[in-house]
Amino acid sequence: MKWEIFKAKNNELTLELNDISIYSKYSPIKNASYWINQELDSNANHYILIGLGLGYHLKALLDSVPDKQITVYFFEEEEYKIFIKHNTGWWQKENVSFVTDLEEISNVSNIQILVPNVWIKAIGFEHRLHDFLETIRLKQVSYKRVATTMHENFYSNIELNDLSIEKNSIKRIACLVASGPSLNETIHWLKNIEHQVDIFVVGSALKVLEYYEIVPKGVVHADPSPKNINQFQDTKFKGELYYLSTANNLVVKNHMGPRYILLQEGYPLSEKYGNAKKIPLIQTGGSVGTVAFSLIEALGYGNVILFGQDLGFFDNETHITQSTSNQIVFTDRLRKVEANDGSYINTNAGLIAFLNWYNYSCKDTSMKVYNTSKKGAKIENVPLITEQQLYNLIK
Repeated sequence: MKWEIFKAKNNELTLELNDISIYSKYSPIKNASYWINQELDSNANHYILIGLGLGYHLKALLDSVPDKQITVYFFEEEEYKIFIKHNTGWWQKENVSFVTDLEEISNVSNIQILVPNVWIKAIGFEHRLHDFLETIRLKQVSYKRVATTMHENFYSNIELNDLSIEKNSIKRIACLVASGPSLNETIHWLKNIEHQVDIFVVGSALKVLEYYEIVPKGVVHADPSPKNINQFQDTKFKGELYYLSTANNLVVKNHMGPRYILLQEGYPLSEKYGNAKKIPLIQTGGSVGTVAFSLIEALGYGNVILFGQDLGFFDNETHITQSTSNQIVFTDRLRKVEANDGSYINTNAGLIAFLNWYNYSCKDTSMKVYNTSKKGAKIENVPLITEQQLYNLIK
């Protein structure tokens, strides 16, 4: 890592890492303080600050929460030496500690992780923590954008007193249908086996199945915002709707079939309600597809086959042609990941986060998981199956 210290326009010291400015080139201390004040959750009991640098973010955080526990992660010894050289001991308090291994804080509860985005950019894609930190930051940005809407949906949804899921030992094979472009190639496979399997589909692929006259057992709904209401409008579906407790309430209450509420881990209101009602919690993974995977596992299926769960862009398309979410990718922030056929496809930070979630979940699950997406991202411990292998599996 290349560290460089120089003076900002106001004569305060500022810092670059790998030619990326960590602080403002004009008012670095004021800028760092502003960022902390904008991000700080005063309800947390413990704060994890990623990046030490010259200590400006730490100083602002300590000024804001002087009596709460603060743990600072620094990337390498040179960074710590820079911090020590340019500061005079103000951080030496019992509630402030420094670590170089994030596993040291893995068991801390009620925390807020503070990740200035510049650190993610500065360490670069090749750093072992890049994807992990970027995933955290993406989730934080997403949550802040819809936090109020999630809160409103939660209280509206629990008032419906809908059913909750129960775990059984289910011998039938489940199919998880997402709307990745590979579904263009495999939708006919699904059509041929629809009566022999239980099909769970994400909202963006519901109309695709209706187009091919495939009737799913259940639809999974996770989005808190109203932007995806069109996924459910003008459909004939009257089957089971499985929805996150924070999902858009208008979609939920307009559904005429059976409804099942899903209480997610990591959302305090959901966890509190689930514990009080003795309702099991599920992991969300950050996308409706990962919610569907957790649902299938929670219901007790032993086998699941993934359709359209591409986690990347083959031919730069994001979704199957008839999907309500179909769009073309135009961005220079794409990365390459290995596909199931050994080639490499484009993907982005959000999809890499979901891929990492699948890699972790498919390592620990008791289910047997199969993938039909030849040009989709390769998920660890999940074999690719051909059309004939699919039919043999169903027999």
